[in-house]
Amino acid sequence: MSRLQSIENALASINETVFQELCDSFLILRNDNYRTFSRVGSQSGKQKTTKGTPDTFYLLPNGQYVFVEYSTNITKGVSKLQEDIEKCLDTTKTKIPINQIAEIILCINFNLSTEEIQSLKNLLDKTRLTLTIYTLNCLSLELHSQHRDLVHKYLGLPLDTGQIVSINTFVEEYNKASKGIATPLNNTFLHREEELENIKHIIKQNDFLIITGVAGVGKTKIAIEAINSFLAENLSYNAFCLSYKNCDLLSDLYQHFDNKKDYEKVKSIVNEFFKTIYSEIENKDYLGAIKIYRIYNDLRFAKDKPPYKTHFGLYFPRKQPKYRGGYYLCISPKETFVGGGFFNPEPKDLLRIRQEIAAEGEEMLQIMESVPIKKYFGGILWGEEVKTAPKGFKKEDPMIDFLRKKQFLLKRDFSTEEVFQENFFEEIVQSFLAMRPFFDFMTRALTTDANGISLYE
Repeated sequence: MSRLQSIENALASINETVFQELCDSFLILRNDNYRTFSRVGSQSGKQKTTKGTPDTFYLLPNGQYVFVEYSTNITKGVSKLQEDIEKCLDTTKTKIPINQIAEIILCINFNLSTEEIQSLKNLLDKTRLTLTIYTLNCLSLELHSQHRDLVHKYLGLPLDTGQIVSINTFVEEYNKASKGIATPLNNTFLHREEELENIKHIIKQNDFLIITGVAGVGKTKIAIEAINSFLAENLSYNAFCLSYKNCDLLSDLYQHFDNKKDYEKVKSIVNEFFKTIYSEIENKDYLGAIKIYRIYNDLRFAKDKPPYKTHFGLYFPRKQPKYRGGYYLCISPKETFVGGGFFNPEPKDLLRIRQEIAAEGEEMLQIMESVPIKKYFGGILWGEEVKTAPKGFKKEDPMIDFLRKKQFLLKRDFSTEEVFQENFFEEIVQSFLAMRPFFDFMTRALTTDANGISLYE
């Protein structure tokens, strides 16, 4: 979907209050030649509309008025607009003589046919008023080309200020801004072949390269030549330039590097990696189905939540009901970890786990103090816990630190450096396998009653 289509869709579904605020901001930016600007149809200090004719007006320096009416009522369509124009011409409602009105502006979030527009113009035949109509198509184009800040503020769409451009566009803008004072960037490049090769080599080996030097030595020129030469030899790469226009760059970066093709490529690699891990553990444990999480966030009950996750997630449980526990892996630039355990046990399951820990405390301690658990998980059992002894258990119980827990989780974090090590795969597998004795202990608790009799024959 193009950016223009995104704006059109957002405008078509906007509520009337936000639409009126958006259009007021749009109109005041288009015409700052006024003495008074009044939003009659808006309640002061509240994001609510109120009845008024017109919805907005402004007084021009020549003493003439401009009336503005807004509509998001696509059901009534042109009939609602006809009513609005007739109200604007009703001096008993506006208290303004018609000969003091210069223009009526209609802002709407839907489109009109030529016949509908003509019917509105006919209402003003006997006057000298100008009729201006900003339809959905017109507003969308205006906002897209001239007012992306309003798109970001009122429609919630990412702001692209046009500061990230192609190399050709950057050269054009640079040459135009220099006004002939600086050497054009599109002139012939001569000599400096050794420097050019050195820069290309550094680009290949490093994430950052800073070219320094006094003004006028050709830093920008050689940088562009090196990038173009590098791209010709490395077809999988692309290049952008920063054409700074005194605006925040962050949103522009999000826009340009949210590349679905690259995501699909990475997703394919990660999914293969996940499936290989699953196959390795499947040979040594009883597993249920693999679950690779989608990247889309659930936005139904969230405020200000981004639409996409910034991590890849893998989960596979043990085969229930006879085997309990599950393995989880999260990979992201900010945090990578493996985990497993029992996140929020049902009350009856929580009670059985506590009963088993109280009865078989020595075995539980041996598991948590075992070499694999200490090596991969630091011998730590994570999870929320109650402040005192849970009901039915004594605070003097030697296992009280475990009994107070409401969650029973093992977690191992990986640094970015560790993720890129050759043994990363093996470390994940060994971490998962180290959980087995812990899972088996919990399985026994959850598949037997308090007398140790199996619930599943």
